[in-house]
Amino acid sequence: MTEQKYKLLIDNYLNKGSSVEKFTNAFFQQWKHDRDNEIVHDSKFQRLIDRLFTSCDCYSENLQRPIEISETELRNEVGLLSHIWWG
Repeated sequence: MTEQKYKLLIDNYLNKGSSVEKFTNAFFQQWKHDRDNEIVHDSKFQRLIDRLFTSCDCYSENLQRPIEISETELRNEVGLLSHIWWG
């Protein structure tokens, strides 16, 4: 199940098993796989994935624009979304 793949990626990142670069790269790979294979998620889970996508897309190591977020902000967002979905 794809949801479990996302959970594993998120848990690994939150437990500092992977770097921010590895997490964002793995997340985008999974997201592209789902998109390209037309995997349909529950609408609520899809909103979570969409928000994670936006957060990962806004992450930047060198903040230069107001829309960019730091690794700390990304980690906090990922943690919040994980808590909301999986408790």
